[in-house]
Amino acid sequence: MTLGKQMVPILNEIGVNVSCIGNHEFDYGLDNLVKLNSQCKFPWLMANVLERGTDFPYAGAGTTWIQDWNGIKVGVVGLVEEEWLETLGAVNVSDMIYQDFVEVGREAARAMKAKGAELLIALTHMREPNDRKLAAEVPEFHLILGGHDHHYVTGFIEPHNNLLVKSGTDFRDLSLIEIEFPADSKDPQMSVEHIVIDSSVPEDPATKAIVDEYMKLMGEKMDEDIGETLEPLDGRFQTVRNRESNLGNFVADVWRKASGAEMAILNSGSLRSDMIHPAGVLKTKDFVSILPMIDNTVVLECTGAQVVAALENGVSQWPKLEGRFPQVSGLKFKFDPSKPPGSRIVPGSVYVWEFESDPEPLDLERKYKVAVKEYLAQGKDGFNVFLECKTLVDAEAGVVMPTSIKNHFIQLRVLNKWDDKKIYLRSLTNRWVKKVKSSKSLNNLAGLEAENPGVKFVTNGMLSQRHRTRGLAVPHPEEGHYCIAPTVEARIINVLEEVEEEIALV
Repeated sequence: MTLGKQMVPILNEIGVNVSCIGNHEFDYGLDNLVKLNSQCKFPWLMANVLERGTDFPYAGAGTTWIQDWNGIKVGVVGLVEEEWLETLGAVNVSDMIYQDFVEVGREAARAMKAKGAELLIALTHMREPNDRKLAAEVPEFHLILGGHDHHYVTGFIEPHNNLLVKSGTDFRDLSLIEIEFPADSKDPQMSVEHIVIDSSVPEDPATKAIVDEYMKLMGEKMDEDIGETLEPLDGRFQTVRNRESNLGNFVADVWRKASGAEMAILNSGSLRSDMIHPAGVLKTKDFVSILPMIDNTVVLECTGAQVVAALENGVSQWPKLEGRFPQVSGLKFKFDPSKPPGSRIVPGSVYVWEFESDPEPLDLERKYKVAVKEYLAQGKDGFNVFLECKTLVDAEAGVVMPTSIKNHFIQLRVLNKWDDKKIYLRSLTNRWVKKVKSSKSLNNLAGLEAENPGVKFVTNGMLSQRHRTRGLAVPHPEEGHYCIAPTVEARIINVLEEVEEEIALV
């Protein structure tokens, strides 16, 4: 969750008692975070990241929170994982001192217990494996409430049988946790009820009023049509952070063409909608949900070896749903997750792949123009290799990624306005395009192309796979106007899944 100004009244209204700082709270900078946190009616905790040169938590955060709750004294500490620091793009990580979450958690638990806390809770912003590690190594915590992951999971963790609860994302799921201290035991008895938030849950009038106010300010812009897709666009985190996605292909292709690069490496954490967008008309709200960040582009000069190093980092955390997992354009590769991180890219599997050319093996010594977000060019998400690369186009001169996608849909609308006229749209096809409407013209297609060298004539029907320009500009099969129709094209192959498919076929 990003702590924007719209979230403060919502969080205050629903009665949050305490929260742990997450990476997206820093999306708009430190000053903005401190300002918005001061407007919240509850404390934000982060005990194990200090401001360099001090003994105080970074960003003015608190460490622990102790409160009497229905006759039970509750103690809460906020903890984050070290990998969390790599995701911070709008603050200077060198201003922070990270401390091990197990050590700080153990010390905080003992301190809160000394102050009389009976129920000890770790409120975390970590991936599930680290939450499980905390539960296993700090038995003092009865309950661990985890964030950062985007899936729902609960369970009692061995060997201490303390409870881990991770309640999904975006207020789609809630957990009702009942805790009872039996008279004959010092340890609480706990149970969890998973509550799915859907249309069956009545709207809260006060919260709805706040939402309506902001929706009114946004006006009708969010319902404006921006284009159409013939294929459902898969933006689910379980897809984009795990394997090739047709949505990732589309965004990476358009972005690469707009930046003038030979290839593009997009960290999948940039794609934020976490849903399948059905085939049909796309609206502004879809576009904003997919790419809510204003990301600047940097074009780097990378050797083939550095490209491989970047891809190694991208797949290093698989199967964790990490935002560093790559969606790519202009290249294809295979990876083997059974190998240790840093050696998962299958040797010889990386190919350079332009739109209408055959794939060519990546030359490890050759230099390529690679488009990345400024965030990655700064070495974030573990992409330290990009710090070694020469900058050809800096962030100030580079294209803005969401704008490049928006401009693509504008170009499609322009293309739809033309009738029987030659159009050259570099970011679409790099080739001349001319519509053919009549069956007579279709029958004479070969002759037309022979008479017009360099012109690619297309029909109102679906283009062949070769001429679909990677789904960036495809005529509607019935109405003729141009849409998008991106597909999965085996750009990213997990060799373990490939073997499983072969076995299944046998």
